[in-house]
Amino acid sequence: MLRNVVRFSAACLCGLSLAVGSQVAMAGNLVANGGFENNGGVGVIGNQTTLADWTVGAATDGSPQPFDFVVDGNADSTGFNSQWGTIRIWGPNTPNGVSSGPGSNPNPHNYGPSANGFTVSPDGGYFFGADAAYADAPISQTISGLTPGNTYDLTFYYAGAQFVDALGANTEGWHVGFGSETWDTATLSNASMGFTGWQSASTSFTASSASQILSFLATGGPSGLPPFALLDGVSLVEHTNPGPPPSPVPEPSTLAIVAIGTLGLIARRIGRKANRAEA
Repeated sequence: MLRNVVRFSAACLCGLSLAVGSQVAMAGNLVANGGFENNGGVGVIGNQTTLADWTVGAATDGSPQPFDFVVDGNADSTGFNSQWGTIRIWGPNTPNGVSSGPGSNPNPHNYGPSANGFTVSPDGGYFFGADAAYADAPISQTISGLTPGNTYDLTFYYAGAQFVDALGANTEGWHVGFGSETWDTATLSNASMGFTGWQSASTSFTASSASQILSFLATGGPSGLPPFALLDGVSLVEHTNPGPPPSPVPEPSTLAIVAIGTLGLIARRIGRKANRAEA
């Protein structure tokens, strides 16, 4: 009898532990490499570097090389490479005279640092950047494990910057696609040689199939003032409907203690009954 009780208690404990693990897994981010940390270094993707888990599409203007980049916190100082050389954005650490190349507008201009508060995103590390007005190309990845009819919450950080080869006010934003649904962020207004600061964005989508494509395409302008849209910290999680606070789920260690205590009580009762029967 006691042996059967032990087996039953162990089975219950195992089942409860699996349930806790399942809840943790369900709460996870469905986007792979949403922080863009898994890459081959800074630079234009497909020419100077690689970006794991994301696919770069064709440039919307027909350019042979999309102007999509892996960028880090040195974008305004040491910069990042393209097929035409080093690119920098305006920022507190922009070296004097870096914008005097043949493509600068006006040509040349030798402005030094612009203390515009350029920083990495709250997600930290690397991030993604795209020229919104030249060789603009979407990035995308297939999201699997969806439940058709369920709602999914998308969150991310975004910002607007400007290449140092141009002067003039500009705008930046992102066009987001999820399956057949689309959504646009608020448009950020950026001053000449400016930086908008990082903004948080969030929206919800309803899955129509078990597998759908999530995509981002930079928006903004005007052409010729390179508006540079930045993206980081992309997360997609299944929506949890609001309601009464759920009962706390015990940790596995707590479950083990409860199971052992229950087993001890049952064993004591069985022992008492056995003693009475012998008497």
